[in-house]
Amino acid sequence: MLIDNYINLNRRRNISGLFFATGSFGTIDGNTTYVKKQENEKTIYKYIGNKIVLKAEFTEENGVILRRDTLENLTDDNIEINSLVSRFVLDGNAYDVYTQYNSWQHESSGEWQRLVTQISACAQGMRTCDGATPMMALNNLYTNKTTVFHLLPNAQWQITAKKSPANEKEIVVVETGFNDRGLRLKAKAHETIELPTVIFFNAENKTDLDAYKLHNWYNNTYPRGKMPVLYNSWLYCFDNIDVDSLLKQVDSAAELGIEAFMVDAGWFGNGDNWSASVGDWVETKESSTGGRLAEISQKVRDKGMIFGLWFEPERANPQSNSVKARPEYYILNYFLDFSNNDAVTFIADEISKQIDELKIGWLKFDFNDSIPYDETGNGFYRYMQGQRRFIEIIKERYPHIYITNCASGGYRMELMQGTMCDSFWLSDNQGSYNGLDIVKNTLKRMPTSLIERWNVQKYSDGFVRHGEKEKVGIMFTCNNGTWDSIINVDDSFTQGFINCGPIGFSCDIDSFPEEYKTKWKEHINNFKKSRDFYLNATARILVDSKDITAIQYADETLTHIEIELFTKTVYASNLIIYPVVDKNCSYIYNDKKFTGAYLNENGIYIDGLKDNCCKNIKLIK
Repeated sequence: MLIDNYINLNRRRNISGLFFATGSFGTIDGNTTYVKKQENEKTIYKYIGNKIVLKAEFTEENGVILRRDTLENLTDDNIEINSLVSRFVLDGNAYDVYTQYNSWQHESSGEWQRLVTQISACAQGMRTCDGATPMMALNNLYTNKTTVFHLLPNAQWQITAKKSPANEKEIVVVETGFNDRGLRLKAKAHETIELPTVIFFNAENKTDLDAYKLHNWYNNTYPRGKMPVLYNSWLYCFDNIDVDSLLKQVDSAAELGIEAFMVDAGWFGNGDNWSASVGDWVETKESSTGGRLAEISQKVRDKGMIFGLWFEPERANPQSNSVKARPEYYILNYFLDFSNNDAVTFIADEISKQIDELKIGWLKFDFNDSIPYDETGNGFYRYMQGQRRFIEIIKERYPHIYITNCASGGYRMELMQGTMCDSFWLSDNQGSYNGLDIVKNTLKRMPTSLIERWNVQKYSDGFVRHGEKEKVGIMFTCNNGTWDSIINVDDSFTQGFINCGPIGFSCDIDSFPEEYKTKWKEHINNFKKSRDFYLNATARILVDSKDITAIQYADETLTHIEIELFTKTVYASNLIIYPVVDKNCSYIYNDKKFTGAYLNENGIYIDGLKDNCCKNIKLIK
């Protein structure tokens, strides 16, 4: 990919230049002169004005191009930024555009639409996936080539694709950067402001947007260090915590081979009214745990597991002791002001106390509210700097701690947050049936090693099925975030769903029949043998339909390939899957040898398809 293909420096109204910027320094647009410089592996374009320097730095890394842009304040005074976006120019004028809507239990919901005038996606609050995910793809309808853009947000962001007239013709412009709604970002004297990093590349596959390229880059740049098997109490008991019941789950978790055990929300505060104490991260005798958290932690660790605990560091109830004692640390009465260094240090110290006292090795950081815009005008740029500093403090103090990132499900599930944590709570809808669609769409913008999958099964022995006279035991899986909807799927479906990334259990595993415990123990043992593969695997979506989904996981060289074929309602008993293979080599499949060229041309014939099942297809080069 040639970087210059996406740059237009001709002086044309509304479309030229590398940036659009406005503020107290004036307007930077089409009449701007840039200087190009080659520096080692970097291509740098720079504009030097009287008050600011704009710099666009391009590098090609592992098959993708990164664009890192900055604005430097040259003056001895503050300057105000009202708009600041990076600009790209695409060939042609006929495009379809792919974006993803993002909301509670409906994370990563993507659709294609025709570009007629302008299409935008933006963060609609302080959480980086409030309303949309930070990515966009444009498919050229003449060439069928697709260009994919991903952002690493460091503020409230936006991506816009628009048609613009150019010398009596049309051209398509993509602009990425700060959401300019109410933006009054103050750049301090001689400060350099960083825009969201842009990762972009060409894609041949409109189905999965060649996401494997992004996965390869991410895995090489930010390698995952660990992927423990997890247990979380939330979808087992929500905030109705009963310590004796949890201790039984600890025993069963250890028996299955689970490696980390977490107590989720509700462990602090005053009994049923624990939410009034959000912000006071201290257990009391009146808490639902009755002062027994240390007992739980001790038993978890005695069983050889890591103890985990839930926190919501960025929010507090206005009635909490923390807000009453330090109101200057909070904005709008109950959001911790992460732009305040003292507030950052305070919350890091508060959580560190619990880590030390309870011997915590796993943290889940949640964030269950939002603000639509930054009243300071900084577009949450300062806030997100503080959030990153908070995570850095925790990791410096506890280098081996495991962090799950959550925000009402997936409201912060994006690549920049991924550089700060170990994995993401996918959604509060953790059921394998609907969760499969969320995973599939999230793989278009995130590697599999970041996406937690959770088993949320419940056993019932009181059902009579058609054609049977006696009651039988059935495993149901939760099909939303509250257990208001349940569905029965084959065990293979659930096992396939949680098999390809960080796996966890959030259900009553103690009530599982022994045969199920044995089955899951075996599954966990097999996962532990293969998890190094998934830590570095790329994903491709081979089949994407309402009733059939096929996802291929592979290493970078296509030596080891695992395909999960999921069926919901099927109307034929067979189909052919076409894996992506190395056509110059041979593969072993079902103890038979096939050339890569044969598999590429003829595919793999799969027979015996049934509703709500999963088949695993394994190829070894």
